[in-house]
Amino acid sequence: MSTTKDANTTTTKTKEQIEQEVIADSVITADASKSLPQPKGEESIKMKESLEDKKADANLGSGAKDQEVFFVKDSNGETKEIGKEITNHKTTLYFKGCKDGVFSISARVTKIMIEACQRCTFNFKGRIFTNTIEAWKTVDCKINILNDQVKTLQVDMTSRMSITYDTRDSLHSIIWSGVNDMKLYFSDETDFEHHTGFEQMKAVYPEQELSFTVDQFTTRIIKGVLTTEQIIRLANGYPSTEREASEFDANEELNKKRAEEFIRKRLAENGISLGTIGMKKPEAGRNDACPCGSGKKYKKCCSK
Repeated sequence: MSTTKDANTTTTKTKEQIEQEVIADSVITADASKSLPQPKGEESIKMKESLEDKKADANLGSGAKDQEVFFVKDSNGETKEIGKEITNHKTTLYFKGCKDGVFSISARVTKIMIEACQRCTFNFKGRIFTNTIEAWKTVDCKINILNDQVKTLQVDMTSRMSITYDTRDSLHSIIWSGVNDMKLYFSDETDFEHHTGFEQMKAVYPEQELSFTVDQFTTRIIKGVLTTEQIIRLANGYPSTEREASEFDANEELNKKRAEEFIRKRLAENGISLGTIGMKKPEAGRNDACPCGSGKKYKKCCSK
């Protein structure tokens, strides 16, 4: 305990009280008269919308300044047909923050973007000139593609999405990352359901430590079978899959072999025989025809 004296009074203070006063004296209190005025009312709403537009421009990419964008923002519980109100086919249709809505899109647009929507259904039946729909940060949404206008559907950071195509021929490619529980259907196959997502891919690739936010996958129809594969990057940066890369390597080797056989055959027709220095000799019996195409027996040709 400490005692503080002045000319008129004597005050007794505890150690804790003195410490609190020291701390209070060290705190700088903002001068309200020097603070910038905070926007209110309509001004605040305009600033918020301006910020949202800038974020949307960033999502649209470098060409955003040249694009016309039709926004559907924060719609709640609406059933809406979007068609005649979009007159410029170079428009990007952008849904953001919508909840519990049903949207039918018949307008001709350049691109579709869906951000942070919940429990919404989107029916696409109009032409999309880039053949692209992007959806991210959505929850419990349904996308119904009612024509052959979507070549690429990109889905990121999404939970419980349902996608229906009118037929198998309409499904070209779904590129996705960070998706939990995605189900695919075809309108003309009532008993069909394809269930995929990050958890399913962990089971498919148990030897890998997959990243929910980094690893990408593609869902396509391969030889009549709906298949989901991990996307890899080749040495040149080109996106592919292990299956495609293996097929490419095999085809490249086969094409090289065919080219060599063709050249050897043409040279042999003119009495010219190529050696096999540095090349692995094919397995052949001594009395078999030489694999080089000379027409001689192997023991009298390349086996020497």
